Amino acid sequence: MFRIGAAVLCALWCLIACVVVGVRVQQPNAFDVDIQNLLPRTALEPVIRSAVADAGATASQRVAVLVSAEDPVRAQDAAADLERRFVAAGFAPDHAQGEAVGRWMFANRNQLSCAVDPAGFDADATLRRSRVLLYSPLAPVSGGMLEKDPFLLTLQLAECLSPPSGGQVGDAVLVSGMLTGSAYRIDVQDTMAKAFAGWRAQWPDVTASRAGAVFFAEAAARQTRGEMTLISGVSALVILALLLACFRRPHAILGTFAVTAAGAVGSLAAAFLLFPSVHVMVFVFGSALIGVTSDYALHYLATGPQTGWASRRERLKVIRRPLAVCALSTSLGFAGLGLFGVEVFNQVAVFSVAGILTAWWFTMTLLPLLDPRAKQANKLTAWWNRLEAPFLAFRWRPAWSVIGLLLVAGAVVAGAARFAVLDDVRQFQPRSAALSAEEARVREAVGFSASPQFLLSWGADAQEARQREETRLAGWPEAAARDVLAVSRFDPSDARRAANEAVLRRELFEPHLTERTRDLGLTAVDPFAAATPAPALPPLIADLEGTAGGLHYLVAPLGAVAAAGPDADRDGSRIIDPTARYTQAFATFRGLAAAAVLATFAACALLVLLLYRTWRALLILAAPTVGVVMAVALPTALGVPVSFFSVAALFVVIGVGIDHSVFLFEAKETQGSSKELVVFLAGLTTILSMGLLGLSGTFPVASFGIAVAVGVTAAYLCSFAPFNVWGKSGHANKQD
Repeated sequence: MFRIGAAVLCALWCLIACVVVGVRVQQPNAFDVDIQNLLPRTALEPVIRSAVADAGATASQRVAVLVSAEDPVRAQDAAADLERRFVAAGFAPDHAQGEAVGRWMFANRNQLSCAVDPAGFDADATLRRSRVLLYSPLAPVSGGMLEKDPFLLTLQLAECLSPPSGGQVGDAVLVSGMLTGSAYRIDVQDTMAKAFAGWRAQWPDVTASRAGAVFFAEAAARQTRGEMTLISGVSALVILALLLACFRRPHAILGTFAVTAAGAVGSLAAAFLLFPSVHVMVFVFGSALIGVTSDYALHYLATGPQTGWASRRERLKVIRRPLAVCALSTSLGFAGLGLFGVEVFNQVAVFSVAGILTAWWFTMTLLPLLDPRAKQANKLTAWWNRLEAPFLAFRWRPAWSVIGLLLVAGAVVAGAARFAVLDDVRQFQPRSAALSAEEARVREAVGFSASPQFLLSWGADAQEARQREETRLAGWPEAAARDVLAVSRFDPSDARRAANEAVLRRELFEPHLTERTRDLGLTAVDPFAAATPAPALPPLIADLEGTAGGLHYLVAPLGAVAAAGPDADRDGSRIIDPTARYTQAFATFRGLAAAAVLATFAACALLVLLLYRTWRALLILAAPTVGVVMAVALPTALGVPVSFFSVAALFVVIGVGIDHSVFLFEAKETQGSSKELVVFLAGLTTILSMGLLGLSGTFPVASFGIAVAVGVTAAYLCSFAPFNVWGKSGHANKQD
């Protein structure tokens, strides 16, 4: 029943929700974009999570651009201009840390070694390389350096340990460094893209090859935004035209938008009130609210022409019970996600249930105020009846049931034969071929090819962690061990420092220092003089270690060579592949979401039996069941693998399918007014708003849209099929 008090309370809740959302979205931690927060917890998980964050920041925030031109001087000028533009956009060039790295290596030159194992130190090779560097025109050699570092160990360590830090690379110039913000932030991507585009316009004759996650992320985001803008724009225009054509009143558009917006604001506010931050993955499930809550508005708006714009009380009476059944059954389905003990699913449950109930509340209280009696009620009613006439004239033939069963069976058999799943995050969106080619050129020129994998070593303290990392690297082939950016290579354990210094003294300084001093013409040499003050570990290396869960850990990013053949995990060290972890997370949640779908059907079956008190009410579940089966089987039969996103789409299919079936069931069981046209509109608007996402070139978006389009279509068609089952006779209880 329509009551002003309930309308005031609903308006107050919507106002509070808007305030909550407005305040919270201004906070930096409002939305959680860390995919690691989807992962399950284990005993070592705090260490791994922190390590993945460190490695991810190090890898994803790196940027490298190789600039070349026919004139080397012009290449240097262009590279300098590009670096200035990048710095203004939020970029810290590597050479800014070069001095800090150099001071560290000079201060620790006698405790470091290019050899992974002290036993592998080659004194003759060190002597030969020192002579080459001594007479190299580019080597920064001075008399003061030679007095303290007569074998130029600092320069040799810089060559074998330091990652590329910008500067001349053959005939090209490398601009490299770190972003000061996350590469996956839209504003960072746009700023860097704008800086590069501006530079490209200024230097059209210069060749530039880019490497870095920010460039790939920006290209992918640009593609997705373009697709979503086009698809959303087209679907919005078609839906607006459809609503105007059927209702011939702007109130239909206003009412539908208001209910959908109320549901969205209510869902987000509830999540913000109960959780410190809302994970962006919640919106994958939450997007189902668009297709479900808009149907609530359509069903109320349709009571206008159906009843000749009777009183609000009479119009609400027509939809009161079926709309309550729809809202309760869909809410139960989403609430079931909270049974798995997964934080993100708890957020989905709160987000979705609050959105559905808010939209239902708004429809039953405030929407009637937005849809007053039409001035030309009789004319609009006649127009509505004319549109609905073809649907009422439709008669289901027994042959169509046979054809439908054959189509469903064929889709199931074909889908089972071609069944496949896709959880690998690397395949969710294709990488830009042009950027991949540029990245390959950078890697070929620089000589270091980073991979997502890293070696994680941990211990009770920093010394134990370093010893474990050193032991692990010592067991690798020389080429693989050198293809690692390891903390222990720059800052070894105390035991390794002592071993390195002992080898240098025994094999280099004792037999060769006197001769070296004479050859250089030096009178005073002090190769073991301590640097004062002692320099701090450069941030480039210091950022690769930390503490978590009471353990000290080290992160060693692997190059392509090192990642190609990692050996088995050992005590205190492990190869971590973040991509594999994320892939496993999506596989786990795909399975949990599928279980939640089954739980939803069970809850809905119990609900309709309690409300209608007849076995015939179970027919309501026939259409959504067929919709879910077809949403999985038909795309799979056509070669589209099942993913977490396609399973998430099943909640849309269930919600819309139950919506169709409940209203048609009510109309037949209570001899109420026909619902064929509004059910058709509800299904079509859902397909237009969400099913068209299947046209996207991004796999998660496309798989979601395809499943919605197929499932909603199948559920709609099945809802008209006649079913005869054993059960209690008679109709559902008529409404008061």
